[in-house]
Amino acid sequence: MKKLLAPTAIIAMLFLTTACGQSSSQQSSDIELTFWTTTSEDETAFFQKRIDQFETEHPHVSVTMKQLPFLNATNEFKNAILGDQSIDVFRADNTLIPEYADLDIVYPLDSIAPSKDLERFMPSAITATTYLGHVFGLPSVLEVPALLYNKQMLMEAGFQHPPETMDEMLHMAKAVSTVGHYGIFVTEDSYFALPYLWAFGGGMVTDKRGIEIASAQSQQALAFMRKLWVEDVTQPYNDFQDWYGRMMNDFNEGRSAMMINGPWAIHDLLQGRAFTDPQNLGIAPIPKGPGGQGSPLGGHSLVINKYTKYPEESYALIRFLTSPETQVLQSQTFRTLPTQAAAYEDTRLATDAIFKGFKAQLRVAKNRPMIPEGAKLYRDFTSNLNAILLGKQPVSDGTQKIEAAWKLILK
Repeated sequence: MKKLLAPTAIIAMLFLTTACGQSSSQQSSDIELTFWTTTSEDETAFFQKRIDQFETEHPHVSVTMKQLPFLNATNEFKNAILGDQSIDVFRADNTLIPEYADLDIVYPLDSIAPSKDLERFMPSAITATTYLGHVFGLPSVLEVPALLYNKQMLMEAGFQHPPETMDEMLHMAKAVSTVGHYGIFVTEDSYFALPYLWAFGGGMVTDKRGIEIASAQSQQALAFMRKLWVEDVTQPYNDFQDWYGRMMNDFNEGRSAMMINGPWAIHDLLQGRAFTDPQNLGIAPIPKGPGGQGSPLGGHSLVINKYTKYPEESYALIRFLTSPETQVLQSQTFRTLPTQAAAYEDTRLATDAIFKGFKAQLRVAKNRPMIPEGAKLYRDFTSNLNAILLGKQPVSDGTQKIEAAWKLILK
């Protein structure tokens, strides 16, 4: 494997190119960068336009972008880097960054990035790319689920505002649950269970690898989710097959009043029958409980292959693709949440009701554990949550099984 190139002492030299547009790394010939992305077709087309602009401003650099399916990209990236393939930049889910850092395949950006560049990001966003004291990615987009609700359905049931507490959410869900309609969709997917855990003071796994899933508070949270199911205020299905499609379809058709979902769903929701008038779509922070409030802060960041020949040019690329201008345009087009603080003050976003709704949720968002095994924890959590919600096992048994599985994973 190639050895890590010594980082330049002054990254500013990268941007002070000669009149010929030549870089500090290579003076005589063009530089070709390879960028792997897991974005959708539309998002990939958007990034290609931004890359075209980058190439215009950096004529000595050309960028080849390759789109990969999200589910396959993680292993392909690891195998490619460990196999010494020439990939320079990769779009990574934030939960995978600790694993990449442990494998020593991503570049520590704080060794080449000016501190003022990193300080421009939202603190929560940069924290999500920091592992063992080093920053390994520039955040490209934030994702945080919020409470999405049908304003008309709540108003017809006598409610002028969304619920602020878990008890209020149960009360409203009961009130709107009539023949053909129900209050809130509850899913087996453990990612969407995290707001319930935090609302009751529970948790998953700490950054110091402490397991909290079997605590009394966590059990109370999962018991509340089961209570929603038992009291017939949730979806009228006896399993979770195609749960996301059902959840979206029921909400779009006006059969459900509330669901927990993220900004990635907005484009499709605004095509739905219930939201032909976009003003009918309400977005609010997920209700708080007796132990707190929170929603999982997710997102994607741009990382650099630790063994790239061109760390400076790669950094210039990801700096451009995470700039405030790029993020404002991206947010306008795809309803994503920016990671740069300046983007939140941009007038093009500040008056957008949907954007403001997710911004309010962002204030009480929480980072998930920054450990290499973080992405592996959800399999056992989801399978046992399924059994708990469907009444196939008690909450205490389910959480103990999750705890035992996690002890093996974190061993």
